[in-house]
Amino acid sequence: MRKHHLSFPVLGSINEQSIAGVISTGTRGSTLQHGLISEAIQALKITLADGTTVSCSADDKPDLFRGALLSLGALGIITEVTLKAVPAFSLKWTQTIQSESSMISSWLDDNKLWTECDFARVWWLPYSRRAVVWKADTVTREDLELGREAHFDPPEGYYDGPLGFHIYQNLLWLSRPFPSITPWIEWFVFGMQYGFYNGASSSGCQPMDKALWMNCLFSQYVTEWAIPLHRGPEAVARLGSWLNNLSPDDKDYVNHGIPFSSEGLYIHSPVEVRVCDSNVRTSDEKCNRPWLDSTIRGGPTLNINATLYRPYDLDPPQRKRWFEAFEWLMRDLGGKPHWAKNFEASHEELAEWYGEDLTKWQAVRDEVDPEGMFVGPWHRKHVLGADKPRLPFEEL
Repeated sequence: MRKHHLSFPVLGSINEQSIAGVISTGTRGSTLQHGLISEAIQALKITLADGTTVSCSADDKPDLFRGALLSLGALGIITEVTLKAVPAFSLKWTQTIQSESSMISSWLDDNKLWTECDFARVWWLPYSRRAVVWKADTVTREDLELGREAHFDPPEGYYDGPLGFHIYQNLLWLSRPFPSITPWIEWFVFGMQYGFYNGASSSGCQPMDKALWMNCLFSQYVTEWAIPLHRGPEAVARLGSWLNNLSPDDKDYVNHGIPFSSEGLYIHSPVEVRVCDSNVRTSDEKCNRPWLDSTIRGGPTLNINATLYRPYDLDPPQRKRWFEAFEWLMRDLGGKPHWAKNFEASHEELAEWYGEDLTKWQAVRDEVDPEGMFVGPWHRKHVLGADKPRLPFEEL
């Protein structure tokens, strides 16, 4: 697309992902102007279990189209897509270290944290009670050609270079037997990466895909949930109070309500916070909203992401308790899990949350793959359920 000076309207943080993968998992970016990346898809072709290739769109086989727009790989193989591209654009961005309270104040002030720019995302540092706030505005090709703006890259980040990368990985490895050093690791590594004082900032002006790309560093476990945007400050306050074991006499204390102990638990930073709004461009009436869209109906969505790294491919010992507590809170805030990330929500919970939408997706799936050619254990656990009879070709 780039050679034709075209682009997707929005992308996520990963720069190596197939279009079919983006569609099948509900991938999203971080802007209130868009919802799922798949909203750009106008039509697609999918090869079914019987070997036939079928075309579908919002006007032609709309039920199949809405199922295939977030298929979880269980309907068939997407072989062709027709998408609505936009003229290629760049993003001029700034990222700034702020206190947690300053970030929350901007959020509570009529969502200005998210609405005063075209794209925004936050990396929350729970132990130092700070946040990296990243904001970007669109720069057109005309802006660049007329000299109104110019591309420039930011200075290389600390852990983007080989020395910082390996120091960080070794510190994470060291925190396995000595977990109490984790808050210090957060302070040191992210201080080196972004700055040690509030107000420290860096900036760039880059092609959209390069500007949005994020260095994922190491192998990791990730759980990400979508909750109503207006409940975001509550989520941060409750998680912060729980993670830091705050007492009622602490000025930042809130009654978190999380029924698990955080004693001796230390998590990896940052907690990533992003936004989207599927209601802007998709709807049931337009027949272009996926049946299994996990974002919020009727309002903007906050996507909150907890990551645990695997230094030298070693599993983090705190994973079970951290993710268990995180998921409990997300449920309490009316959330749903991101399909592409780690989660333990049961089929019964998902059936309750998605209701008739899951039933319609299942009906489409049963029609196009009645013998289970594209069904595996994950699908059985989460979207089919134990009560449905085993299918002839289902992977065990």
